[in-house]
Amino acid sequence: MCPVLLWPVMMTRVDHFDTSMERFLMLAMPVYAIAMGYLANYTYKERPEVSWVLLCITWLSYLAFMVLVYML
Repeated sequence: MCPVLLWPVMMTRVDHFDTSMERFLMLAMPVYAIAMGYLANYTYKERPEVSWVLLCITWLSYLAFMVLVYML
């Protein structure tokens, strides 16, 4: 879950958010990423394709948050 390492960089720009929902999403992102990593690891034994889908969704979520942080 390498994108979790980028979370502190994203948090340096969280002060400019207007709503509490955006702040909550930024604070909950590492928890979400770690949970998806655990679920992907758990499901890899029996259904590796589900594991890859979970990891892809996590990466796409990080891209969406990066756009949210750096485009606003």
